[in-house]
Amino acid sequence: MELQLGIDDYAFRQKGVSEPIVWNSAEVVNGHILLVGKSGTGKTYTLRKLIHSGLKTGGGRVRFHIMDVHGDIEVAGASSVIFSEGTDYGLNPLKINPDRNFGGIRKRVQSFLSTLNRTQSRALGPKQEAVLRNIILDLYAANGFYPDKPESWHLDDGINRRYPKKFPNIEDAYRFSYAKLKQMYIGADTKTVKHLEDVNRKTSLLQRKLKKSHNSLDADADKLEQEIKNASEAAIESFGDYITHIQTGQELDSLIKYDSLDVLKSTVDRLENMKATGIFKNRLPPFENHNPIWRYDLCALSEEEKRMFVEFSLQELFAQAIQRGPVDDIHDVIILDEAHLFFKDDENNILNTLAKEARKFGVALVCASQSPTHFSDDFIANVATKIILGIDQMFWDSSARKMRIDVKMLNYIVPQKTIAAQINNKSSNKVAFKQIYVAE
Repeated sequence: MELQLGIDDYAFRQKGVSEPIVWNSAEVVNGHILLVGKSGTGKTYTLRKLIHSGLKTGGGRVRFHIMDVHGDIEVAGASSVIFSEGTDYGLNPLKINPDRNFGGIRKRVQSFLSTLNRTQSRALGPKQEAVLRNIILDLYAANGFYPDKPESWHLDDGINRRYPKKFPNIEDAYRFSYAKLKQMYIGADTKTVKHLEDVNRKTSLLQRKLKKSHNSLDADADKLEQEIKNASEAAIESFGDYITHIQTGQELDSLIKYDSLDVLKSTVDRLENMKATGIFKNRLPPFENHNPIWRYDLCALSEEEKRMFVEFSLQELFAQAIQRGPVDDIHDVIILDEAHLFFKDDENNILNTLAKEARKFGVALVCASQSPTHFSDDFIANVATKIILGIDQMFWDSSARKMRIDVKMLNYIVPQKTIAAQINNKSSNKVAFKQIYVAE
């Protein structure tokens, strides 16, 4: 795949010679591109240009995935799908990658929890995280997926069933957790445990008093003994109610596993809120399979919903690429506008993962943002191509240090006429930024 960036500005101005600057996927270290420019410098235009150039030279095998956060990257002929609360299609973040090395249930659960903590305004507390982990693991088991049985990670696992096997989704997780909540209310609720703790606490207090008084009872001790008797009777009554209401045989395990009614209720509320966003559905988005450009219109989503959507979407795209296996050239190009909204300096952040590992699986990442200062040094180092369309002056010094570019070159950039680009090819170890004339 080739991308026509423009012509060498120095050769054109000094010699009158048009020397094309071409980005070639077979020559670059990896297909990742960081495109930076303030508003009005032509980011959207440049992205469209890259897409059309890539389609012409991609040999019909490349698909472009446009994560359009503002709904303004319209590309002629693209298959566009809008995502909102009202649509009946979406994502399933609980879909399992059956690859024994890169996938599995434990990795899916951990990735799911980590993504929630990175993308939501309130991270899960330790108890909530443990409860949600147990809910998802139990839900998988209820649907025939087991952490220690890799053969069960496939939908087609060779077992005949009355109903086809399917991956659970957020709706299923909510219903499952709500059912657990009801079981705890009518079965082994925390009242029984609290009565038992009350008996133990008061008995311990009585023993301390007896030690101090050399085993001679006083009025306080007599009163405490009566309180212990009352607490014991309440505990016995509660245990009787618990035994009477045993229905599944799992009530005690659930009480231990799901911590308490309060923690389970707060976790159920989290799942209900996720369900209410409308982006987590079992039905796949209605993209045209034959169309090489898929545009994900996310403008109707809130900032938090956009972060969740992009994280889970890119995780699924990467999982599909891993299942495809190593390839020699690019098959999927992910275009992410306002990429800084989705970046965190965390090794588990999907942008970091793609920058480091996606190349060999045929995935290229194109990140557009207003400044390179939003990204970590490691991320920038893992992106082979950097294109600067024009940065606000307040970011010049910090951008020059981070991108290893002379500040003077930033001054020479004229929006929509000249840009600066660094293309790291396999044939060269050290590459300087080059001034490129792009005006047509």
